[in-house]
Order: sequence, then C-alpha cells, then structure tokens
Amino acid sequence: MTTPFTLTAPREALLAAVETALAPVERKNTIPVLANLLFDAGHNGRLRVSGTDLDVMTSVTAMIEYAGMPQQGITLPAALLNDILRKLPAKAEVTLKANTHGQASLTCGRSRFMLQTLPGEDWPRLVEREGQSTSFEIPAAKFAAQLAAVSFAISTEETRYYLNGVYLHAIEGGDLVAVATDGHRLARATYSGAQDAAGMPGVIIPRKTVGLLAKALSASDKQAMLSVKVSENQISFELGAVRIASKLIDGTFPDYVRVIPAGNPNCWRFDVAALLAATERVSIISSERGRAVRMVWARESVELSVSNPDAGEGQDTVDVTADDDADVTIGFNAKYLADMLAHIPLAATVHLGSGGDPARFEPVHAEDDEIALTFVLMPMRA
Repeated sequence: MTTPFTLTAPREALLAAVETALAPVERKNTIPVLANLLFDAGHNGRLRVSGTDLDVMTSVTAMIEYAGMPQQGITLPAALLNDILRKLPAKAEVTLKANTHGQASLTCGRSRFMLQTLPGEDWPRLVEREGQSTSFEIPAAKFAAQLAAVSFAISTEETRYYLNGVYLHAIEGGDLVAVATDGHRLARATYSGAQDAAGMPGVIIPRKTVGLLAKALSASDKQAMLSVKVSENQISFELGAVRIASKLIDGTFPDYVRVIPAGNPNCWRFDVAALLAATERVSIISSERGRAVRMVWARESVELSVSNPDAGEGQDTVDVTADDDADVTIGFNAKYLADMLAHIPLAATVHLGSGGDPARFEPVHAEDDEIALTFVLMPMRA
C-alpha cells in the first residue's frame, strides 16, 4: 500500500514556494486543473511546486521534506491554498496530508482545512520539441535591465500578435538584443557581454512571460546568473530555485532596423529629468490621454506646448545644447514621450530630421556601459 503524500514545513517556506508558482495561474479557469498547483518531485528529489496557464509555467524547488509523493504528483487549488497560508500565523509549522479520495488536509496549530485535490497526471506539462537548442548564461541584473528598458513599448493590439512581446536575438559578435515596438514607438537594448548567445535564433517572448520574468529577476540577488535555453517552440529561464518555461509567439517580428533613423542631421543634448518634468507639467492641461506635445527645438532651448480648446494651453522651456543652428518643430504623443524618458538615465541626445520624420533618442553612454539603448518615436501632428 502506498504511503499517502505528506509534508511538514515552516509556513514561510511553503508560502514562498506557493506564491512564486502561483504567478502564471489565472483566477478564472474553464479547465479546473489549471486553477491548481502541481506538487511533485523536482531535482534531487526536492519538492517542486508549479503553476501554469498552458502558455507559461513557473516552477520553484523548495527545501521542504515530504513523503509518499505519487509518481505524477498531486495538485491543490492555487488561490485557496495561497489565501490560507497568508492568514496563518507567522513562523508557524504547517502539515499537509493528501489521501486517496481526492482530498488533502492542511493543519496548523488548531486550524484545519480540507482541500479538494486533482490527480497530477491531469496537470498539463509544456512539451519542448526535439531539435537544435541554444543555451547561455547572463547576469540576472543585466537581463533585467534589458527587459525594463524595452517592455514599456510592447504592443497590446491583439491583431498584430507578433508585436505582443519582446523580440530577443543575437547579432554578429555575440551581442544580445531585446526589442519591443507597438508601431508608434520602438525600444532596443543591446547587451555586449553575452558571447555564448551567438547563433541563437530570434524569438518573440510573450508579454505575460516578460512580466513574470521581470518580477522574478527583481527579487533575485544582484550577483545571480540567469540560465537561458532557447529551442524551436520554447524558451526557459532558470534563476536559482525558480524556473520559468514559456511558449514563444509563432510569428515574424518586423525588420525593425529599417525603422531606426540613421541619417537625421540635427542633434541636441539635453537633461532627461528636466525634459521629463516639463513634459509632465504641460500635459496637465490635456484632457486626452494621447494628446500631442508640440516641441520647438532651437539652438539653446526646446519649447514645449500643449493646447486644449476646452481648458487652455500649457507651455514650458528646457535648456538644450545643439550641434548646429537648425531649428526643428515636431509633435509627439505626450504619454509616449514621458514613458520613454522615464527609461533613460541622466543625459541623452535626440536626432531629428524634419517634423515628419521619426526621432531617435539615445542616452549619453559611458565607455564602460555594457547595455546600449536606442529609442524611436514616431511624430504626430501637434
């Protein structure tokens, strides 16, 4: 007779594993088992807790002892288990026991709960196609910086599904490039220290996966290394005890390099914080989320203005340094401009053509910077 599954663990250890694995699980599910977390045997027989939505899976391996684990594991209701553990006393000991009748008991002191379980064999696994794959390591902090720099530009337009994620690819020399665009703005972050990624095929990482990964990276040690594996239909990330595996967007990312203007002759250098603050101030006058801010770039200053027929007009001026004497008048979506500036540190340059040409923004990089950033904004009538 098989010993029923049982574990005893500090409440904090079990809660941490459950909260991490819970991340991809949707609150409302038409498939009951998708609302559950899978408990099974992970690496070296350690307890592994996993959650999925069929497209992305998060697993965490915990230093928790257990006994009687079924071969395919068992599943427990994700949200309910998480809510119970959060309400239990801090530093308490929790005991979880599953019987053969589809139930599990959770006890902690004088508190006792009965939960419904589903068989582990019903829980869907992400299957990786056999074939060529690329594996490499990258400092977690560097990859986090890349994602943070570009994810704001991911499109939310479902009809152009191939823009609903971050395009990750390697270029000649081994540089790892992350790109996102929604057709109105583009963000590119290039990391120069990922030589092992050379030869990696270009892949599109879905928006939800990017968010889950960014959250995991933000909670990791600054010195941690991130292991990445890319195959034909899947990408996986391992960060300490956490593994995130995701399907890829099956589509072709546009030739974004053609969008980045290379010949804009007019260049200004400016203080990012000053321009961001001025943009946010003049935008107060606007009642519309997407109203344009008009910018007149002159030799020593840029004048910003927003006009609203119902409220009035807002104006502000910021000091800039020009490379030549040309003046350019151009309009940008005020929100897009502010979002972009929020991801640029300290000083930056803008390269402009005419008022109808795309604009290229770049931080003033130091010599030891390992991540090069480029942003493109499409103009709009102001």
